[in-house]
Amino acid sequence: MQKFISALWQETDGVLSFEWTILGILVVFGIVGGLAAGRDAIIDELGDVAEAYLNIDQSFTLAAFGPFPAITYTQPTHTFQDCDRGGVIGQFPRDDSDS
Repeated sequence: MQKFISALWQETDGVLSFEWTILGILVVFGIVGGLAAGRDAIIDELGDVAEAYLNIDQSFTLAAFGPFPAITYTQPTHTFQDCDRGGVIGQFPRDDSDS
């Protein structure tokens, strides 16, 4: 029995595979976290682009010239509602009416 326990204590065949498993898990967690952060950054940037697009003002005024009257065009206003992503991790809805 003493020999069996001694041999079992000195067994090193599974140590390397365990280390590779732990390393693989850490890499997967890093990739998932990086993709989630990238997703959040892309969504926020696209929201900023949408807001900038809606704030483009194409209103103009042309002064009267000779027999022609003055021309004024005022672009209608648009409203933009930001999704206001809250929280540190993930995407939380503002109003959860489904539950």
